[in-house]
Amino acid sequence: MGNKKHVVNVLFTLLLLGVFALCAVFVSVLGAEVYRNSAARMQSNFDTRTSLVYIAEKLRQSASADFAIREIGGGQALVISEKYDDDKIYETWIFVSAGKLREATVAAGENVGALGGQEIMDMKSMAFEMEVGASGGASGGEANAGAGGGTENENAGGAKLVRITSVNSAGDEESLTIGRRG
Repeated sequence: MGNKKHVVNVLFTLLLLGVFALCAVFVSVLGAEVYRNSAARMQSNFDTRTSLVYIAEKLRQSASADFAIREIGGGQALVISEKYDDDKIYETWIFVSAGKLREATVAAGENVGALGGQEIMDMKSMAFEMEVGASGGASGGEANAGAGGGTENENAGGAKLVRITSVNSAGDEESLTIGRRG
């Protein structure tokens, strides 16, 4: 009878060890999935927010420049126009084309192709909206575009708000509104 009791104790211990091992594997697999989802979400947030911070910094760097929203390749571009030391005006176009956030700097009046410019990062789409304060007239008014074609919104006087909506390659959307003083 003592031998049967010993076998039951060994079987119970092995069964308990097996349940523990199964739970450990289950927790490890579950933890790996949580980590994978967290890493993907963090990368998605990084991509979307980095694009917004990049454009916000471009606007802050050119605080005295004029800016407009123009059409390029079926999408929108933020165009920042600045006068440099040689009294020439250059335009920096920031837009999304072919799944990439792009930036192109050209002399004012030159055309920018939809696939032109420096690739910055992967991006699905980007939209820009401009609101001009009380001294600048109606919000989001449209005027005939210059060399870029399409429509543009000019930043004529007063406090301005630029709303940037970014959609990363995973389809996550984030918006940022930047205020500028005229």
